[in-house]
Parts: sequence; structure tokens; C-alpha cells
Amino acid sequence: MVGASAFSVPAMAAGRLTIPANSMRLMRQIERELRDGRMLTVTREWQVDFAAQGRGIVISGQQVFAKVDAPEQLARLAAIEEARSTNSMFPIMLGEGGEILAAGISTKQEDLAAAIREAEAMIKLNSSSATQRAQRMAYLAQLQQAGGTLLEQMPRDLFYPSEEKVHSIKPVNLPDGSRGEFEFSFLARCAPGERWLAHAERQIITRIGDDERRSSETWALNA
Repeated sequence: MVGASAFSVPAMAAGRLTIPANSMRLMRQIERELRDGRMLTVTREWQVDFAAQGRGIVISGQQVFAKVDAPEQLARLAAIEEARSTNSMFPIMLGEGGEILAAGISTKQEDLAAAIREAEAMIKLNSSSATQRAQRMAYLAQLQQAGGTLLEQMPRDLFYPSEEKVHSIKPVNLPDGSRGEFEFSFLARCAPGERWLAHAERQIITRIGDDERRSSETWALNA
């Protein structure tokens, strides 16, 4: 993981915001808990450049590192994911307030509601006469799969965060009458003395009774 030293980079003005004058290293790491308790971890890094464009900002970038850590039985899939290029995510367009306009969207309440609806539909479709424990674990896996879709979208204020913590818990109805839930949280910090991102973490917990699985996403922007 790249160390935090973005405060040493000279800044230039872009509308009301300042931007790093030199290239930066953007890191993203996603961790997902698997059914057996082991973790799947995907780490990527990009070299990125900020430039003023009108009253907004454009971020160009190129992937420079990718690593997938997965259990042995997932080795072939891990190799495919590790080799995948993500350069098409650039350029990223920001508005004058630093919000993402053209790449990724924020996780809004309607996004979370859509994931909950997806989970309920998946669970209903895949319900069977399995034992209660096996069924509960199947429900949990389906909840996690639906919740994981929220990590595919960049937070709208990722690059110029508000530093206000976002936290919510939403229930999900299960076919057997019990209830599961999504717990979502997001917190970001700016570089010392600047307004651009230093570190951000997003976490989703899917829970049924005492059983839960965690998915997390970490971003860092450094010189």
C-alpha cells in the first residue's frame, strides 16, 4: 500500500479547488469475505494526473499495478482478473465542487434500495428445501453478492471528499419470514492542508442473525 505523502505536492487552482501539480498514485483495494471465511483481495494502482478544464477538473490515468490474492481453487479466475485492464475508467470528469460527473456515481439511497430488491429477488428465486443452516448461509451469500454491486460505483465525492461519515442499515425480507440487513458505511479524509483525497474506506456488512460477511473498499491518493 502506498504511503500517505500527498501534502508535499505543489497545488494549482482549478475553479474554487486546488489540484496536485504533479502525477499522483491512486490505489484501490477491495476485500470480500468468502463462504469459508477466507478473503478475496484485489489491489490496483494507477498513475493519475489532474488538470483544470473550464471550472472543473479532468483526471487522466493509467494502471501500473494489479494483484489478486485468492484461495487456490480460484487461481484461474484470479489470474484473469489480475490481467484485466481498467484504463477505460479514465478520463474522469469532476465538477467545480470536485464531484464526479462522468465516471462512476455515488452510492445513493436509491442504489442501496436497488441492491436490496436484487437480493430479495435472488433469494426468492433460489430458495429450496435445504436445511435451515444451509439455507441461511445461501441467503447470506446472495445478500453479499447483491451488496457487492455497491462497490462497483465510485463515491461521487471520492477525489474531494466532504469528510462526513455516511452510515446506514437497511433490512432485507427473507422467504422464511426472517430478516437480513445491509449495513453500509463510508468515510474519507483529505490530505493534510489540502482538499483532495488522502484515504477513504467503504464497508458493506451483510447479516442474517449472528451470521455476517464483510466487503470493504479502500482508496488512497499519494505522491
